Amino acid sequence: MATEIIVMILFFSTMMVLIVSYFKTRHNERMALINSGRTAKIFDTNDTESNKSLKFGLFLLSIGLGLLTGLIIDNILDTEPAGVFVSILIFGGISLIFYHIYVEGKARSSASKNSIEDEIV
Repeated sequence: MATEIIVMILFFSTMMVLIVSYFKTRHNERMALINSGRTAKIFDTNDTESNKSLKFGLFLLSIGLGLLTGLIIDNILDTEPAGVFVSILIFGGISLIFYHIYVEGKARSSASKNSIEDEIV
């Protein structure tokens, strides 16, 4: 009984320390930027709503495919939950890699368009 209480107290105190240190570090970084005369614009992300929707759509679709594939593997090999978890992780990782490649290719193509337009002008 006492062990569970100690574990819960340690878990929540660890979470609180991590959260406080995250926000304190972020505050110190931003104050250092202000002191040096720069803005916090470097923290802004370039993800538009369509990119976020694409990322989450690909991720959820791949989790579904991983679940389906894992269930098929579990039925064939008779390994209870192992195939499902492994398949979900593999398919989820593949979708995030595909998204990263797509976004990088899109950024390169827009950068090359901008450089071509600069040469024309």
